[in-house]
Amino acid sequence: MRAILTGATGGLGRDVARRLAADGHHLLLLDRDDGVHALAAQLHPAGEGAVLAVTADVSDEVAVEQAVALAAQQFGGVDALVHLAGIGGPATEVVDTALADFRQVLEVNLVGTFLMARSVARQLVRQGSGGSLVHVGSVFGEQAVGGGAGYCAAKGGLRQLTQSLALELASHRIRVNTVAPGNMATEMHWEELRARAVRHGTTFETERERVAAGIPWGRFGTGEDVAGAVAWLISPDADYVTGQSVAVNGGIWLS
Repeated sequence: MRAILTGATGGLGRDVARRLAADGHHLLLLDRDDGVHALAAQLHPAGEGAVLAVTADVSDEVAVEQAVALAAQQFGGVDALVHLAGIGGPATEVVDTALADFRQVLEVNLVGTFLMARSVARQLVRQGSGGSLVHVGSVFGEQAVGGGAGYCAAKGGLRQLTQSLALELASHRIRVNTVAPGNMATEMHWEELRARAVRHGTTFETERERVAAGIPWGRFGTGEDVAGAVAWLISPDADYVTGQSVAVNGGIWLS
């Protein structure tokens, strides 16, 4: 399989990249962090597939088009998109949120998803061979939270975008789904808990323990948890699954 993975150097992205490389897929890794090139070099011996790297911002329309064209050229086509690229956004209430901060989280998390999905979908339609798009959303796209309106709006919009695309692309045998993680052991989540500790006048450790106590499965999620869901969704085993949001959250939110 030939896949494009965005947000490859992030807390979840590295584990997803490792899983897909180990499964033998050809990968184009995209991230705005230059470390994506070192990651590609590390992963190339891990599986049978080739691994390429591109430094780009998913909210840059030209860069997105160039990256998808490169993958199609180098691999002879594209079969899947796994879109993890995203930012946490301002941890402020709406009345205290700057317009520029709100726009930035929408540009990266929602507009970036649109640009990647549109470009890869166009390539898949041209190929006429079907394919799969997987967008990594969030439990906050299913359930809003105070102090994170920009992030919740972007991830909620991502879920609806996924469903619209699933309906539009079904006739081309292109499946479109969302993976919605919750309470993951990543730096982005730790940053959220640090901000929460400041608002509540507590400590990071206190907030971490409070969150952990509310997870029915008894632990924070990992990149491997997300990677397993992604690997299934892009595989033939998920051939009849489209327009869905697959919750990877240890049972904190049941949809």
